[in-house]
Amino acid sequence: MTPPAELVLLIGAPRSGTTWLQQMLGAHPLVATPQETDLFSRFLQPLLDSWERETRGGQAGIEQRRFKGMHSVLTASEFAATGTDLVSRVVANASALKPGSEVVVEKTPSHSLCASSISLFAPNAKIIHLIRDGRDVASSLVASGNSWGGWWAPKTVTRASEVWSEHTRGASAAAGSDNYLEVRYEDIQSDGASTLERVFAHIGIAATIQDCEGILKAFALDKMTQGESSIVIGGEFAAAASQRSEPVGFFGKGGSGSWRTTWGKAELLAFNDTAGDLLVELGYEESSAWAGTPSQIASFRRKTQRSQRLYQRTERFSSAMDRLIRKHP
Repeated sequence: MTPPAELVLLIGAPRSGTTWLQQMLGAHPLVATPQETDLFSRFLQPLLDSWERETRGGQAGIEQRRFKGMHSVLTASEFAATGTDLVSRVVANASALKPGSEVVVEKTPSHSLCASSISLFAPNAKIIHLIRDGRDVASSLVASGNSWGGWWAPKTVTRASEVWSEHTRGASAAAGSDNYLEVRYEDIQSDGASTLERVFAHIGIAATIQDCEGILKAFALDKMTQGESSIVIGGEFAAAASQRSEPVGFFGKGGSGSWRTTWGKAELLAFNDTAGDLLVELGYEESSAWAGTPSQIASFRRKTQRSQRLYQRTERFSSAMDRLIRKHP
């Protein structure tokens, strides 16, 4: 009997190059990679959150409430098994879409925020965390928010920098495990073949430098915009998938440092105020000097804090008025 395929989760902030790396890994004959499944973010993490809510407050909290809910019929291990079974089904179906595959690489950026459900339902999954300079990520997110991704992507540098920070820190929760590998987008650009070889080795797939050089050439950005893809699609979308393509603008120009020519001082200070510490922590900058002088940074922070206080007061006033209207319609 053929052993089941191994699960690899490719995570990182959206617009970090995760689709690019996914496509290159999926080009290997032993790797199957499906379209984003949202398996943990939309299905298993909410399930786990509901399970944990029923036991909030520990034993004392349980005793103060009725003994109702899933806990009344399932043990913790039985609950975990239900999620594990779903993961196994998804992996098996994805692998079957590419006969001969031994590894399934699942790429969903929002899985960066699902450390607890991944740990419970897929404890043996390999993790690849792709990190990119947050300023390039934020710049790409805002560009997406103002074009093809208007329904999901942030439209301001402040919110985009929050998204980058949240996803990067969330994905790093698995750091320290033997299953975790951290990869820099910039390393793929500067030394792609060696970086790709290292990623393949982490997921247990043999690939030579020559193999990796060929994959990099086949999946250059200009070829991906022309429809080159290694993603397999089945399930309910099998029939329609052949008629669909990624929206115009989905594949960016790649590269690094585009924010230097598109951002003004306000954007630099906004990013630094929200995520500058993480930028330094990751070694992209030595200090906050890239964003402005100490006085400029301090002034921006004061203005931001004043705006936040004003917003909070407005929200409190609005809530009070709503309560008053409901009480005296």
